[in-house]
Amino acid sequence: MKAFDMWNLHAQAELVVVLTLVFLCSLLGTRLMRYLGGRYGWMVLPRADRWHKKPTALHGGVGFFPAFLLGVAWLIARNDSLQWSDVISLSMSEETRLIGAFLSGSFLMFLFGLWDDLKQCRPATKLVFQLVAASLFISAGGVFPLTGIHIVDVLVTYFWFIGITNAVNMLDNMDGLSSGVVILAGCTIVVLALGVVPPDGQPSMPVHVGLVFITALLGFWVFNRPPASIFMGDSGSLFIGYGLAGLAVPSALNGFMGINRGETVLGPVFALLIPATVLAVPIFDTTLVTITRKWKALKATEGGRDHSSHRLVGLGLSEKRTVWLLYSFAAFGGTVAVIMQRFSQEALPLLGLFVIILVLSGVYLGHVKVQRTDVNRMPPVWTPLVTELFYKRRAAEVLLDTVLIVICFYGAYLLRFDGTLPSSTEQAVMVALPLIVPSCLIAYFLSGMYRGQWRFISVSDVPCYVLGVFGGAVFSLASVTLITRFPHGHSRSAYIIFALLVFVAIVGSRLSFRLLDSVFAHNHSDAGPNGRKLVLIYGAARAGKILHDEITSNPELRGYSIIGFIDNDHHLNGRRLCGIPVRSESEWLGQAWHCVPEIWISSKFISDQQGQALAQNWSGLVTVRRVQLHMETIEHAQEQAGPCVVKAIDRDREIFHANSDTVALHTVSQVAHESPITEHA
Repeated sequence: MKAFDMWNLHAQAELVVVLTLVFLCSLLGTRLMRYLGGRYGWMVLPRADRWHKKPTALHGGVGFFPAFLLGVAWLIARNDSLQWSDVISLSMSEETRLIGAFLSGSFLMFLFGLWDDLKQCRPATKLVFQLVAASLFISAGGVFPLTGIHIVDVLVTYFWFIGITNAVNMLDNMDGLSSGVVILAGCTIVVLALGVVPPDGQPSMPVHVGLVFITALLGFWVFNRPPASIFMGDSGSLFIGYGLAGLAVPSALNGFMGINRGETVLGPVFALLIPATVLAVPIFDTTLVTITRKWKALKATEGGRDHSSHRLVGLGLSEKRTVWLLYSFAAFGGTVAVIMQRFSQEALPLLGLFVIILVLSGVYLGHVKVQRTDVNRMPPVWTPLVTELFYKRRAAEVLLDTVLIVICFYGAYLLRFDGTLPSSTEQAVMVALPLIVPSCLIAYFLSGMYRGQWRFISVSDVPCYVLGVFGGAVFSLASVTLITRFPHGHSRSAYIIFALLVFVAIVGSRLSFRLLDSVFAHNHSDAGPNGRKLVLIYGAARAGKILHDEITSNPELRGYSIIGFIDNDHHLNGRRLCGIPVRSESEWLGQAWHCVPEIWISSKFISDQQGQALAQNWSGLVTVRRVQLHMETIEHAQEQAGPCVVKAIDRDREIFHANSDTVALHTVSQVAHESPITEHA
């Protein structure tokens, strides 16, 4: 932060005063719009395709945009380097032109967003105005420095503005989500701009513009954070989406983010990767929504309750925790972007890890059912082909392993050479990679790693992964030695590090879904209020674990939440099973409950009378259920196919019962007189 140290005290004090006034104006303006919304009916009513459940004031953008505009106008008026004669003669610097274009485009987006809030414009009309606003910035020189071919770079910049503006607009689907993520992204962009020290040592005017942008939005966030009392509307979301897109384009507006565009091969790549990492959350959410809706033959432009935030709530998180979790992702992405700016070579494995986390999270959330699909709207004809390609043939699994191999191999050499690769070593890595990838994949295939099921990896699969991963490392070393003769720059010890890294990465990726299942299954803080029924499992032995696994993995039992185990063996009390505490009856009875839990008997050695006696100690009506394994034999199949086939059919029948039975409600008085209540494997 040397740039801050070199400011004179007068400039610092003036900036603090301006930011304070901007925040207060935004705060008061938003509060005024909230009052006027309630008085004149400027409210957003609950709808089937929207998340909010009560009427909420609209036009929050009208509250904070004027504060932003006035703050920037004050800074421009006090800027000694800007002469009005230059403005009249159009001989302004590129930085000044970009600021002017940025403000003009922001003002246009605000006005159109306000018009859209009042008149509900069509998507095509929105696109036209977004293109016009983007053209203002592009014509002033704000273009991605990617390929050196101007027309290609301009097209990429247009796509960037349209994508980010609409992504931020779509992210405005839960209280405080869009505004908070944009604030964090804006802070990251300011930090990236401060990393570029100007010749005079003072932060440039665009840094001040970014600070005013963040401060104005912060005044609105105070009223928009959960539970929100006002929404920004399109007047706010289109403005902040456009503003964030413009601030994130590497240009004179942010000192090109310190990216060495022409000095290294990775310069043009980082010119796109760093901004995309800063805005990872809105890009991730929009991509997830677009893919899942297209998969179900739905329009991506329609409103819906199938965003990443809604899916996280569907997994059991509260709205507030969901918002803060996505804030954490945004902060993580910003941190990765700053590291990429300062340590470009060393940050590549970290970037790969971040991308893999996002991809795995997207696949996991994509399987969460949050809304019903109209049966008349069938998926497109290419869906079975894609399913066959990526699921049956394991193409996606092989592709993921390929990425992990490349990241781990590069990371192993970075660890071996203390984070700095000599030119000879870097060249050796590039030469070895085309040999390493096929060698490892062949070893993985031969060891049987691709015969297991991703979601059901167990301890018995670990030897297979050990054989495949370490066999792949040995095979890779042999291939590189045989073909390249292992010249200077290679390292044998790096292959040992590579084997350890890739083993952790591949096993971790396979366990990721089970880990997420466990995390969300143990989230019980809002079980009662969210309609999930609390369950205590009676019996903390093997049958209890089987019952726990079935409840957490069966979609039809998603409405139940396990809070713990009860067991008569006092030696088990105080321990944990599946990450959940095992306690005695008296300990559970001594707790304060907002709703009485159900008791599920897991073992045949626990009688109905024991369960009924336990339930009678609770105040209020307690439901007790018994869960048992039930197996049926299909006689017709037995006559036709013989004993061997029947055994397989019995097994399938057993699994079918375990995953399709529903649970009936029975009170305590019914427990001793009913047959087994539900069937379970």
